[in-house]
Amino acid sequence: MGKKMERRKSMVQAARILFAEQGFEKTTMQKIADESNVGVATLFRYFPKKEDLIIEVVKEAIEQQVPYFEEIIHSNKKGIEKIDDVLTVYIRFISEENRETTKLLEAFELYTAFTPVEKRMLEEIEKAYGKIGHIISEIVKEGKEDGSIQLSISDEFVWNTIFNMFGTAIKKYTLYTFLPDVILPVPNKEELTKVKNMMIHFLKNPAK
Repeated sequence: MGKKMERRKSMVQAARILFAEQGFEKTTMQKIADESNVGVATLFRYFPKKEDLIIEVVKEAIEQQVPYFEEIIHSNKKGIEKIDDVLTVYIRFISEENRETTKLLEAFELYTAFTPVEKRMLEEIEKAYGKIGHIISEIVKEGKEDGSIQLSISDEFVWNTIFNMFGTAIKKYTLYTFLPDVILPVPNKEELTKVKNMMIHFLKNPAK
């Protein structure tokens, strides 16, 4: 890796740490420059706006999840088993080791709800998420072809809705784990696993 790439990587990593600790709004470019041991003018040469860094950090966080799903789709399992593995990966995102990443992604969604972000940058995030969405769609297609997943067109619409709600809930729960239970109780892994099993049952027997 060249010196410039190493320096750029260091800046992105510093930004990621600070964004996770302090949030997007409170983190200044000066703080990021200090954390990455460069002058703020140097930081601005690599990233003219803080928004550029935000998008880079979030995009990287999403793309780091892709290999989990690539490993699943390339396994020799049936489609329904692969979906089971996908849902298990989602549940693992709520664990301690993944909390920072999912917290960061959820915080970004809240940030964009109140702060205008350039369309071209949002398109980069959409493209990153699209990689995961495409893999999951392909797994469902495989399951329908091997007969392990029984979905009609209307059932598939219901499944997509349920799956999207499940993924959104996981991200919300991860953020809520930073709050005391007295404020908002968070379901444990056993409860989430029960929901996962209900979703798998639906894929096998959507009419029941």
